[in-house]
Amino acid sequence: MPVVAQVERKVAAALRRAGLAGTGATLVVGVSGGADSSALLYSLYHLRENLGFSLHVAHLNHDFRGEEADEDARFVETMAQELGLPFSMAKQDPIAYQREHRISSFEQGAREMRYRFLAGVAHGVDAPAVAVGHTTDDLAETVLLHIMRGAGLHGLRGMSETAPWPWPAGLDTPIIFRPLLETSKAETVEYCNELGRSYRQDSGNLLFKFTRNRVRQQLLPLMAEEYNPRVQDALARLANSASLDLDYMESELERAWKELTVPGKGGDETSGQAPAATLLRRPFDGLHPALKRLALRRAYVAVKGDARRLGETHLRAMIDFASPHRSAGSLDLPEGISLRLSTDEISFSRTATPADCPFPELPGSQLQLPIGIKTYNVVHFIGEWQVIFEALKSSEIPDLRQPDEFTAYFGHAVLKSSLAIRKRKEGDRFQPLGMAQTKRLHNFFIDEKVPQEWRDRVPLLVADQEIAWVVGYRIAEWAKVPEDRTPDTPVLRVRFTRISE
Repeated sequence: MPVVAQVERKVAAALRRAGLAGTGATLVVGVSGGADSSALLYSLYHLRENLGFSLHVAHLNHDFRGEEADEDARFVETMAQELGLPFSMAKQDPIAYQREHRISSFEQGAREMRYRFLAGVAHGVDAPAVAVGHTTDDLAETVLLHIMRGAGLHGLRGMSETAPWPWPAGLDTPIIFRPLLETSKAETVEYCNELGRSYRQDSGNLLFKFTRNRVRQQLLPLMAEEYNPRVQDALARLANSASLDLDYMESELERAWKELTVPGKGGDETSGQAPAATLLRRPFDGLHPALKRLALRRAYVAVKGDARRLGETHLRAMIDFASPHRSAGSLDLPEGISLRLSTDEISFSRTATPADCPFPELPGSQLQLPIGIKTYNVVHFIGEWQVIFEALKSSEIPDLRQPDEFTAYFGHAVLKSSLAIRKRKEGDRFQPLGMAQTKRLHNFFIDEKVPQEWRDRVPLLVADQEIAWVVGYRIAEWAKVPEDRTPDTPVLRVRFTRISE
């Protein structure tokens, strides 16, 4: 059977298992331009009509690779245009993201940045899932990396075909969808070749400073040559076995959870909303050690929202600390979470609560404006927020009144400008909508009763150094859409939203 038919049969089966076939839903497809994501896009495109779904292409330009990254972005945009598919793109620097978020690993920072972008696109088009091009090779690499780091069952599970959104944690939608997990990289290359489709080669995959690249290019080939020619299949089987074992253990924990937790303080592993989670020591002490680990991990996630920084060493420390022989005390855990013991309870809580401010921390990131009237969005991120720029025509937005404090419409004076987002600085002046003169931004904040402690976090959208919008409050008079507009008048819509929304 030709590889095209084999791959598309696997993808179709994965769509049906995931419950995505026949739904009419939009699937966001993360496309880098490489063979894996190109094969994913073309296979989904060929199946979309028979299996009843639509597609939206998304590409994140990793800005640290310069012109090569720009060429990748143009390549993917051309793919989307040729297939007649909507396309979203953003450009971000993973090194700057890593530094801003204080992440020690470049690879982890780039991964978080990518998933944050894809989540924003999915929410923008109301997509229930994002399809990514992870293959059997990626699964094997991930499991081997986790083994070397001493992972438990969660690490050995590697990747699953469908999974809750990995980052930011706690999102109900989208889910992540990996329909190529039973397909090898060699098959995706052959798939593209059979279709006569070109694909991009990412030079970043050749850099040996990244651990995954060394595993891919050195360790796995050595293991295949010297020990087991089918080592990738063996690692994939290990992941499947670990997944089955973990599913069973989690179902056993679920059965015990009501007796194990204090009513109203059990938390919810997927919501990340609980400020605290409390386990009762008597039923906890009666659990099998494997379930104790899972219970402590689940309680931590209920407070933090994810377990990204929680390693095996932390789990072992918690198990030792929650021993029946210890009556009281506290243990500091990653991400500002504290575990406290009392005679009857094991409690998890945040050690510090952030100020109740509705605005993100501002790094002063420069934001790019969409070029011309396009049908796609440009998305940028500031902490837990996404900023979406949409270049539209006046006819597409019949009512240009500001619908909420975090959405605004702008006219030609802003569209032709160089845009940036920054915090306030000394001497700022602003011409609020409806006023003929400027006023000091300081006085505007006082008039609007903006709390003093919020003022350095209020985002300012500036156009050629002029304040066009005090986000959350008002746009500038000069920046508004003109009243004598025509249906073809260009309009810029800018939206600030939290990722969780």
